[in-house]
Amino acid sequence: MQLAARSPRRPPAWVAVGALVVLSTALRAWAALDVPVPWIAPDEMTYGLIGQDLYRSGSLDILGGPTPYFSAVVPPFVGLPLSLGNLAHGYDLLKVLQALVMSLTAIPVYLWSRPLAGPRWSLVAAALTVALPGLVYSGLVMTEVLFYPVLVLAAWAAARAIQEPTRARQALLAGAVALAVLTRLQALVLVPAVLTAYGLDAGLSRSTATLRRSVPVLAAGVVALAALAVLHLAGSGTALGGYAVTAHGGYDPARATRFVVYHAAGLTILAGIFPVCALLLLLVDAVGRRERDAGTRAYLAVAASFAVWLVVEVGVFASRYVGRIAERDLIGLAPILFIALAIWLSRGAPRGYWAMSAVAVAVAAPISILPLGSLVTSFAPPDAPTLTALLDLRNATSLRTLEIVFFAGVAVAICLFALVPRRVVAVLPALLLVALVGASVAAGREASSGARNRQATYLGPDPRWIDHAAGGPVALLYTHQTGWVGVWESLFWNRRIESVLGLDGAKPFGPVPTHPVRLRADGRLVSADGGAPDPRYLVAPLGQVETVPAYGFAGTLVAFVQRPGSKAGGSALWRIDPPLRLAFRTSGLEPNGDLYPGSTGRLTAYDCNQGTFRITLLIKGPQTVTILRNDRIYRKLRFESPAPNQPWRAAIPTRPRPGKAGCTLDVSSNGLLGTTVFQAE
Repeated sequence: MQLAARSPRRPPAWVAVGALVVLSTALRAWAALDVPVPWIAPDEMTYGLIGQDLYRSGSLDILGGPTPYFSAVVPPFVGLPLSLGNLAHGYDLLKVLQALVMSLTAIPVYLWSRPLAGPRWSLVAAALTVALPGLVYSGLVMTEVLFYPVLVLAAWAAARAIQEPTRARQALLAGAVALAVLTRLQALVLVPAVLTAYGLDAGLSRSTATLRRSVPVLAAGVVALAALAVLHLAGSGTALGGYAVTAHGGYDPARATRFVVYHAAGLTILAGIFPVCALLLLLVDAVGRRERDAGTRAYLAVAASFAVWLVVEVGVFASRYVGRIAERDLIGLAPILFIALAIWLSRGAPRGYWAMSAVAVAVAAPISILPLGSLVTSFAPPDAPTLTALLDLRNATSLRTLEIVFFAGVAVAICLFALVPRRVVAVLPALLLVALVGASVAAGREASSGARNRQATYLGPDPRWIDHAAGGPVALLYTHQTGWVGVWESLFWNRRIESVLGLDGAKPFGPVPTHPVRLRADGRLVSADGGAPDPRYLVAPLGQVETVPAYGFAGTLVAFVQRPGSKAGGSALWRIDPPLRLAFRTSGLEPNGDLYPGSTGRLTAYDCNQGTFRITLLIKGPQTVTILRNDRIYRKLRFESPAPNQPWRAAIPTRPRPGKAGCTLDVSSNGLLGTTVFQAE
């Protein structure tokens, strides 16, 4: 008797989902670890510093505050690994954890879509979820990391509560929305979005039964909206924390409308066109023929409502505060839209002629008016990682080529969705997956390259050079010539920095507490209230003229970092001899130490009694050099046929100026002049 051969048993679906999460985590962590320093300033540094301060002092502050509120969930998450003894290892660990968190979004997507689309297509939706270019934020310290799964959880909770409005599900919905708001204040828009979703479901089902059974959660939503309105009318900014400015001041209606349309197109692009087409077709069918499945009806209501409200919110915000596509504020919608594609595919990809025609027009219209020339620029990738591949194409070819390829590609995608035979309809998610993976690779490379350039510009080879060189607390001097990004990078990497001093009203961009200081005639730096700061160590700007500081202090130059070719210049670490006093400062030199014809390099010394100006000039061609001491001609030098880079050195005694602050030495020329030494002793 011959036994029939057993067919191989398929592994359970959860094994496939688990493998997907593990693979995604590994790949995203690998890419994230190639991002050496924070890239998006000051956002990443803000969350990282608040997180570290939370574990040091128990407050959501930076350097002791005052710091506006940004998030209650993100700081504890990012702060724990960043508070480890080895900051570099903690930073790497954080990026691995972030890759895991974003990849875990595949699980709620699969669980939500499985009863609606079946295990096969639900697995496809989960795979698309982890292929999104937005997962590049795994390597960045951003709220997008946690908001990605949290928004999906909130949408799923809303759909379940609408489908079956039990008290337990309504409580879970309230908790999910609260978690989203605590993660990111942008989620306040979920309150009206949920209320709208209930109304849409009632319209699709032609019944108010769910509304009547959901009075508690609906009432809570109305109360929350009323409270927000009262706070806004009262002029209180506390409810919106660090985003309070967005609720005040006017928005141009025409510009806001235009950016809402841009972001509707941006959402379609980041999701890959097919899912948006599928959602619109399902909605048309549900409206026309009454969707019988309560779960699908609830999903459609939630997906449509969340998409519309978030696009409007982000579009209006971007019209004033971003000026380009803020895709990063919309990436959490993509997994929700992928479920629509899964449902549509599971139903055999139905496409009526008139419905498909209307959907094609609705999808193509906002995309067709996108001004690619102003949106696909070098500023786009941090806010819109999906556009990175388009930027690469523009850089490699031209704007005209980009426009032809992009709009032709959109047309082809819509035609494929409308015309591909049902027997090979699986080609659609396959093509989408390939496109998302390719865009993810481009986004990852851009993040790595951008972060490496940032390190070279503002930090140098050792980001923690201040901690490694200082033996105690450090203050950082910020001037009007200092790059504010460098302040944030230095604060993120160096725990010994305990304060930032702003000279002559200078204040870095962002929520870093800055103590204003001014310069007295004798070189002393004093606070605005007349007190004297007393740092043990001070970081100040360093020019790129050998080791000559732009600011020289009474004390010892302990360490310095030069960044040749960097627009930010170098930085110097001083051990201060109390009181904090500026010995000299330089101005007018180019970052490489050159002086152009017609420009003047000035050296100001504050202790003029027994000092010396020491300068070394490089004569680069025939020219006349004029040297002024205390605004009077000290010497005029004429060079008729100098040797290339001929040096000229001088030690010029300082001379006090009665009634004036310090003494000065000015150097100018009618030709190109170099300097290698330019300091006072």
